[in-house]
Amino acid sequence: MSIAIPLFKTHLPHDAHLAVKATIETGQLALGANVAQFEKRLGSWLGTHRVCGISDVSGALTLALYVSGVRPGDEVILSPMICLATSMPIANLFATPVWCDIEPNTGMMDASLLPQLITEKTRAIIAFHWSGDVANLAELRKVANRAAIPLIEDASEAFGAEYQGARIGCETADFTVMSFGAVRQLTCGEGASISTLNERNYDSLQKLRRYGINSATFRLSHGDLNPDSDIPLAGFNFPMNNIAATIGLEQFRDIDDILTKYRANGAYFQDALADTPGITLLARQKNSISGYWTYSMRAERRDDLVRKLVLNGIGAQRLHLRNDKYSCFSASISKSPLPGVEIFDRENLSIPCGWWVGSREREIISSCIRAGW
Repeated sequence: MSIAIPLFKTHLPHDAHLAVKATIETGQLALGANVAQFEKRLGSWLGTHRVCGISDVSGALTLALYVSGVRPGDEVILSPMICLATSMPIANLFATPVWCDIEPNTGMMDASLLPQLITEKTRAIIAFHWSGDVANLAELRKVANRAAIPLIEDASEAFGAEYQGARIGCETADFTVMSFGAVRQLTCGEGASISTLNERNYDSLQKLRRYGINSATFRLSHGDLNPDSDIPLAGFNFPMNNIAATIGLEQFRDIDDILTKYRANGAYFQDALADTPGITLLARQKNSISGYWTYSMRAERRDDLVRKLVLNGIGAQRLHLRNDKYSCFSASISKSPLPGVEIFDRENLSIPCGWWVGSREREIISSCIRAGW
């Protein structure tokens, strides 16, 4: 059956193509002024000035890990319940994922288990904000600070989420990575950002995202290449481009209204699905506001419920598979059983929660679930 209420949907202002056309006509398509404007607009919205526009979220995580000091043979602690875009950069840097169990009532890393996983090889901890919900940042930050290890937030699904009255990305971790892929709350078509607490790290990110070049000295005043401009550390090629930045800038016209709809739908499902047999609602921290990329929950006989929802034209799926089961991570480390992961991987379910879900659609979804499966 065709899906009438999709799990994900791309938002674009109706006249966004005019801005993209104007950018294309300038002939300036790569990293340039539009990217700088997007970084400034995003930083202002988040509440920080240290923001770098990046080509995609895996590139952003690669840079955050690299600047954190991750090199071949090092270890990075994270949950297996994450997106592949989160885990692959670790492997691409020839480092080793160390899997931490999760709290099955949140789907996110259990901070109390972190100390026993930290070794002399640990270079970073990644906090993944599941489906836009906010991880236990206070406890994660405490452990990271005690061990003097950088904390990296993967907020790919959590744009617009808040923690202790501030937006995620506003100095809540050493590095915060956001995704602006096609179906995110704010989209650039493809793109990402890194915000960071540290000015020196910010300078490194600016250079390393494009080969390690110092843009202030790379060219002479008349435009020729400067033979005296050195590149002391080889970088990558992960800069955002002007077309993606243009699309992102257009999104800011509607973003507050879009996020309001995500939150309203999340609050509705929280009430409408309470006490539904077979459904376990996730716990969300009282000092946070979810980004509600999807409305995530746990369902007994999850696969049966997914089939019913899809047959009724409602997009639904498990959000991510546990990454420790992929054979490419056969060298990863799990120092103890992962009972929380077992439960959550078996039961996690996401339903549509975005701007395209109106009062009629959300009643259809909740009624379909409440009727049983």
